[in-house]
Amino acid sequence: MNLTSHHWKPVLCGITVLLGLAAATSAAAAGTESAEAEILMMDKNGDGVLTAAEHAAGARTMFTAMDTDQDGRVTAPEMDQYTARTTRHERDAQPMSSAEKIKLVDANGDGVLTADEHRDASARMFDTMDTDRDGTLDRAELATGHAKMLLKRPK
Repeated sequence: MNLTSHHWKPVLCGITVLLGLAAATSAAAAGTESAEAEILMMDKNGDGVLTAAEHAAGARTMFTAMDTDQDGRVTAPEMDQYTARTTRHERDAQPMSSAEKIKLVDANGDGVLTADEHRDASARMFDTMDTDRDGTLDRAELATGHAKMLLKRPK
């Protein structure tokens, strides 16, 4: 798949991983495929990598899509629905439940994800995944970063 092809972007806009919070797999091949889909969806300038600004914009889009009742909060059932709509991976391939993913970044411990919590977690995720510190994420950094972060279990 050509990363500079603008024809694929509309088709893949609904596919995201995210930013690890909604969908990920532990399989390396699936991680690479998901990373490419994520880049295609978020890479607004078509250069094949994500900047912090592109990643943040993608995270906002993802949060809005997960927040089906538009109350500014994402619950585990909303995240489950989003994951079912946007990923083709089998449910048992998911390393964590939606509730566990939320717990990882739920700053106030109320069991739901706010836009601010999601934004802050996405920014931290970007910084952690940018292993070469060049200010961008390529497919390898995305795939490796998501796999590592989403295999962590909340305490």
